[in-house]
Amino acid sequence: MPLPTIEQIRPVDCLALRRDVLWPDLTAQQCAVEGDEQARHFGIHADGQLVSCLSLFEIAAASFQIRKFATASGFQQQGLGTALLTHAIAQVRAQGGQRIVLNARTSACAFYARHGFSRFGEVSQRDGVSFVSMGLDLR
Repeated sequence: MPLPTIEQIRPVDCLALRRDVLWPDLTAQQCAVEGDEQARHFGIHADGQLVSCLSLFEIAAASFQIRKFATASGFQQQGLGTALLTHAIAQVRAQGGQRIVLNARTSACAFYARHGFSRFGEVSQRDGVSFVSMGLDLR
């Protein structure tokens, strides 16, 4: 499979995919989160449709958070998520970032661990989904 083209996209472009993958019981507009307008959003398209996206928030000097990472079910296990995550890490490094954190669904912990993220904190529940905090030190 050729390397996907990753583009910076608008926050509104992410909403339908977030809904479809992360919160199917909400409307697309309900999938907007505080800070979306200040964050950077990256996506991969296939046949003109957004199939994978993530949002990168600067939360403190040299510290970033990945939020709302979603890949359409028919496009999972094809390397798209890895490409987006690798791109986000490179973006943070290019800005002199030293740390990336995220709240991973427990079902995705192994994916993040393969990319160098480590768990910290306890598992928590939100809307019936289990999450754990993970981080990547870039220093």
